[in-house]
Parts: sequence; C-alpha cells; structure tokens
Amino acid sequence: MKQTVKLMAAPPGMQPGGYVPVAYADRYQPATSEAQVETLREADAWRIVLRWACATPVKDIARETDKFLDACALLVPTVPDAPWMTMGAPGMAVEGVLWRPDKEVPWKLRAEGLGTMERSAVPTGWKASGEWRQGHWLVTFEIPAWPALDRHGQLAFALWQGAAQERAGLKSVSPGWIDVG
Repeated sequence: MKQTVKLMAAPPGMQPGGYVPVAYADRYQPATSEAQVETLREADAWRIVLRWACATPVKDIARETDKFLDACALLVPTVPDAPWMTMGAPGMAVEGVLWRPDKEVPWKLRAEGLGTMERSAVPTGWKASGEWRQGHWLVTFEIPAWPALDRHGQLAFALWQGAAQERAGLKSVSPGWIDVG
C-alpha cells in the first residue's frame, strides 16, 4: 500500500525542558510538508519505504556540533490507543526504529511519553538503508518480524531535516496513526 501523507511540525510547546518551547515557539510549519510511505507485508516480514523531498542532505556531522543530521523513524503502538504525538504514555508504550545516514545499523526505539525515549540494538535481521538522489531521500526498512505492527496494523513516522536544524523533538511528523494492516 502506497500513501502520500501531509505532515505537520511537532508542536514545540510540547517539548520537555524549558529551552525548546521558548526558543522555537514560532516553529509551526514542518520543514517537510509531505512524504510517501509504502508498506508491504509478506508472511511475517515488513518492508516499509519512506520518500521525502530534501534539497540539502546532511549525511554526516562528524565533530561539527552546530550541524544536525537528516533522519527518519517509524513508530507503532504496543497497545490500542497509545498516543503517537507524546511518544506513548505511562503504560502505553510505542516502539519504533530510527534510521540515520551516518550509521550502518538502525536503532530500536521505545518510549512511554515525552522525554522517555530509549535506544537499543535492533532485533536480528532488522535493516534500514537510505539513498539521497535527485533531491529526495528514499529509506527502506526491512523488518522480518514486528509483533506490535502485526497486532495493531498502525504506524506513524517522523522526519528530520538537518539543514533546517531539526533534531530531537523538532521534526516533521505524520498527523496520526496510519492504518497499514
């Protein structure tokens, strides 16, 4: 299934801590206005492809603390009605996978609310690869088994454009859970 999704900026006022909500209070336009998501389920495996426009890719920031990477992440609920915008809630976790162009292996994500994100090694066989070509990122996730996605058939995603100084909670996001199952 292939879908074009209109994106929104994650609300800066919801970010934990005091700096981001004040410094970026006027950031209500997403750096990425839309993206395509394509999902394919074969037996117990998922193939998910994200494609979005990016005029100035940021693939590496080695030792450059004033620059930020492009990236993308997929999230799925672990229980019905887990809130996507707040990265879950206590007892209502979300889990996901994060791709960055400077890493060969993605990270697995888990959160139960804003400021609770945990990264860990992905399960065996989980892969993500990206390619920037002709002004677009194309990132392919290959996931042999994802029980939470199988169970709930929903995902959300976030995109970061480093050239727009997006990082952490400053990102473009899908406007809610997307039905894929």
